[in-house]
Amino acid sequence: MMITVPFKNKGTFLYVEIYEFIKQEITAGNIKYGEKLPSKRSLANHLAVSVNTVDTAYSQLVAEGYIEAIAKKGFYICEIDSYFLAEKKVAANNKNFPINSELINIDFSPNAIDQRIFPYEPFRKIFKSTFNEYDVSLLNKPDIQGDLGLRKALVELLYRSRGVRCHENQIIIGSGTDHLLQILDLIWGRNKAIILENPVYLKAFHIFEKMGNPVISVDIDEKGIQIEPLKNYSDGAVYVTPSHQFPLGISMPIDRRIKLLNYANREEAIYIIEDDYDSEFRYNEKPLPSLQSIDKNGKVIYIGTFSKSIAPSIRISYMVLPEILLKTYLATADEISSPVSSLEQKMIAAFISEGMFEKHVNKMRKVYKEKRIVLMNALKQWGGGVKITGENAGHHLLVQLDNGLTEEAMYRRAMAQGVRVYPVSPYFINGVPERYKSMVLLGYASLTDQEIFDGIGILKKVWSL
Repeated sequence: MMITVPFKNKGTFLYVEIYEFIKQEITAGNIKYGEKLPSKRSLANHLAVSVNTVDTAYSQLVAEGYIEAIAKKGFYICEIDSYFLAEKKVAANNKNFPINSELINIDFSPNAIDQRIFPYEPFRKIFKSTFNEYDVSLLNKPDIQGDLGLRKALVELLYRSRGVRCHENQIIIGSGTDHLLQILDLIWGRNKAIILENPVYLKAFHIFEKMGNPVISVDIDEKGIQIEPLKNYSDGAVYVTPSHQFPLGISMPIDRRIKLLNYANREEAIYIIEDDYDSEFRYNEKPLPSLQSIDKNGKVIYIGTFSKSIAPSIRISYMVLPEILLKTYLATADEISSPVSSLEQKMIAAFISEGMFEKHVNKMRKVYKEKRIVLMNALKQWGGGVKITGENAGHHLLVQLDNGLTEEAMYRRAMAQGVRVYPVSPYFINGVPERYKSMVLLGYASLTDQEIFDGIGILKKVWSL
């Protein structure tokens, strides 16, 4: 058998072309298992190349297992199993809300921020002062709980802003909320039931499902998660967003908070996970105190993040563990490593301790409050027949129509005109209650005043308002 390689002479080494050609012939089945290849000298003469070129090609094929060299006999094709290419399965989309980002001109995303007000100059200065050759800890593996300086800065910040009482040893730094939830799973295992508000925070819901915990959803009312259904569970963790329930924007009043704490206090194995997502952004009154601030029995696990207060790319979150769970965590901590770089943690620590974080949040709160006013004024052109809720906090509000248009029709008509809105139905488990039908989320943080007015004008037209 002789091999003819169609050299292309496009800058590729000749041995690479020989190697690639023979490999393709083998994988295509054109050269069979057990067949003998030409000797290096005969193939070199046939292709008019040096013996060294063929030798290099053969050596690579031997190294990768395509051929084998048998002493005093030559080179033979190895037996290679055929690679089975499975048919790709398309995941079912129960909600059926297609997205083509190229068609979106105005995006009312509830998760975006205004990138125009990011504190570039302060971060530039902090980077220069933090990234220096005299701090050898920058090159070391981060502490499993996170940078001590950042944890100390958080102790003071959380007490001032949210009333959270803790010491730095109770704080764990993570790379996003999902990472912290995985740490909790390591602490208490897969048997603990996870109870979420319905509608749910989808990210948390999917994380717990994939981790294998029993996941239960409990409907909320105008005060937050209902307490009576919780009494069926004696070993669980209740995941709540009491300051600003996502997506409905409900704030849990003190009476419901105390009822929730009392339920947890009656059962030794019950804990509350307080996700304080975007709690900084209340516009008509001061931010509400955290649930953790009124917990006297170590029942609340407090979680926060910088994704809204600084930027989504800052993948730094934090968790305050009750003392009893801290002991369990430390017993298993050797199995966990911090995925957040030391440099990033030190930069955020400096941003907080030098007072820049709170100044930035105050600035953002003012900007978003003005955007909210712009949006509310723009919505006045819709007239009656529209219900607006959740407008006092966060980065979005909800609008509900009573003109018979379904949520799906609202979404599709808006997308057809390059405007994206966010249906509320994906957040509900087991269907959307009647009182939340024909409802979508409108975020405003990333939009300019003109984009808000233009988008609301388009929606007025396509929704026949």
